[in-house]
Amino acid sequence: MKKKTIISKTGILAVIMALSMSAVTGCGNTGGNRTSDEVSSEENADTAGMVHLNSADDVSAFFDEVYGGVAEDLLPMGGAVMTELDLGDTDMLSYHTGLTALDGIEGVYLSESMVSSVPYSAIYIRTTDDADAESIRKQLMDNINPAKWVCVSAEQQYAVIVGNDIFFVMGFQDTASEVLAKAVAAAESRDMKVSDTLEKANPV
Repeated sequence: MKKKTIISKTGILAVIMALSMSAVTGCGNTGGNRTSDEVSSEENADTAGMVHLNSADDVSAFFDEVYGGVAEDLLPMGGAVMTELDLGDTDMLSYHTGLTALDGIEGVYLSESMVSSVPYSAIYIRTTDDADAESIRKQLMDNINPAKWVCVSAEQQYAVIVGNDIFFVMGFQDTASEVLAKAVAAAESRDMKVSDTLEKANPV
């Protein structure tokens, strides 16, 4: 009788151990057998990169990096100063950007020469997550006035989408192309995907 009782306890112990091992193995399998959608989502999250700059300070640092890489003789005369435009001032926004619709726009930052007769303007537009960046870029390229300065006009203008934000520059050909190249490098250093380049030559 005593022997039978001992065997019974051993059997129960064996069953408990077997069930425990089974549960552990099951949990392990659940973690390992991910669907292709789950794997794809995780991979996309790892490789998506930065989509937006988050503040005026971030945009200012971006411009500092851009201008830090441009040869001094190509920089706008008097240096370039960044200003955050008031989204409520539609007249000022239209004058500097040509934009009239602000859907999807979080902030507009203008960088221009301190000398008003120098045809140079760089614009960074921060967008919302659901913004149509391509549409905003096209409006900017089509509607901005390259001759907004007194007696001078920008020779060339470029626009790229960085992440889901927009970078635009216009001015003399050599300056605009160099600033664009440094902006692309600054975006890539932040792991921001850069689109194709829209460009337009203007009569001067």
